[in-house]
Amino acid sequence: MQQSLPQSNPLNFSQQRIDLQLKDPDWLKEKAFHHHECISAINSVFTILPMSFCTIFQKEDNLKSLLNEQYDVIFEKLNRLKEKQEWNVKIYSYTEQAFSYVIKNNPTVLELRENISTMPKGKQFIMKKRLNQLISDEVEKEQSQRWQQVEQKLKSFFEEAKLRGNWGREITERQDEMIVNCDFLINKYKSELFLNKIHDLEEEFAEAGCTFQVSGPWPPYHFSKEK
Repeated sequence: MQQSLPQSNPLNFSQQRIDLQLKDPDWLKEKAFHHHECISAINSVFTILPMSFCTIFQKEDNLKSLLNEQYDVIFEKLNRLKEKQEWNVKIYSYTEQAFSYVIKNNPTVLELRENISTMPKGKQFIMKKRLNQLISDEVEKEQSQRWQQVEQKLKSFFEEAKLRGNWGREITERQDEMIVNCDFLINKYKSELFLNKIHDLEEEFAEAGCTFQVSGPWPPYHFSKEK
């Protein structure tokens, strides 16, 4: 039996009502999108600390108390975020292309392949199995290092960076695999330089099977709660 929502007060924002509403995907999609639109509109004019969706103060006095108690912290955060934008960069990798790149370019793999060619045939069979494992290991190693490489090349363009967990294919609905998911806090006057550098990096890592997906500018969702 479907549980009905409390109907006594249409403006009821109790935790019980919110929890029930959050189970409705249509309601969640509509309200969350509206929440984001409002924050984005305000952020285009003012420096803000965006609140999480469904953050509700039951009384005005509660909000005033928070602002008074956290005044210094809030003031510092607003100064830090002034004229800043949040951009998200996701890097994806095609597995087959990543393997092909490692086979052709990885020094460790190339050295073992060369050594195998000079071995007796009996030993070649065993070493080829080891080579296949080495290739897999080197692909994983190179992909795990991709973030450090990108961060190093972008460090002059961003103020802060926050690495997030990667999404699986069941979420992205893509054939390639997400290997980097990072938010960057950027001075708005450097955003064009930042995007140009991302374009350069995409060309640089294309042979290794990497593609970049950039979104923004966003309100500073992932930086407003940091000290």
